[in-house]
Amino acid sequence: MAVREIRRATATIAAAIIFTFGLAGAATAEEIPASPIGVDTEFSCYQCHGKKEITPWIAMTWSESKHARGGVKCDSCHGNHDKGFDSGEFTPLPGPEKCAPCHPINVKQTLAGKHAGLVKCSSCHPRHTFSLEVAQDPLICMTCHLESKHVQGYRNSKMGAVYRVLGPGMSATCVTCHMPDGEHNVSLTLKNPELMLKVCNQCHSGAFAGEVLKTGKFNLHW
Repeated sequence: MAVREIRRATATIAAAIIFTFGLAGAATAEEIPASPIGVDTEFSCYQCHGKKEITPWIAMTWSESKHARGGVKCDSCHGNHDKGFDSGEFTPLPGPEKCAPCHPINVKQTLAGKHAGLVKCSSCHPRHTFSLEVAQDPLICMTCHLESKHVQGYRNSKMGAVYRVLGPGMSATCVTCHMPDGEHNVSLTLKNPELMLKVCNQCHSGAFAGEVLKTGKFNLHW
């Protein structure tokens, strides 16, 4: 085969490969993220927002959430934007009032504490996944409380180091002391020394914990 014919054949093959992969790329750009087994994604919000040029990350993270597995879809929290994003039927950033119908106790407790009016549920539970693991991690608390001497004391303490290295269950965290048993009123243990002592006593002797609480010198013992 002449050199010219070889070059022509090579160019033809290359063009075919580029065309084929180009079509595959175009198809991929339009593909909707695959959803976990058992999650219904055959509804308009997911089909639209799952496209690459819209918000596929939101669609994917929702599909992996407990909400998705429980059948809680977009309109349960956001309402309907068919009449416009400024209509009274659509809520772009849902607040506690949208969570209350399903989580009445948690919302009631939150609104009774210092967080009331300052944070939304999604301030601690990341939007669309609403991950408990994230909400229980001290790092999420530090997004608001990083400048606190109390928080810095914990962060730089042995207790903080143990948590960072060994992970959950091996050291007390913010929620251990301020949200015992899933209590969402973060002020409860702050206002009730007996309750706080009960929390501390899960890991420390009553005498030691009582003395530390009395003096307030947590940084010396962390």
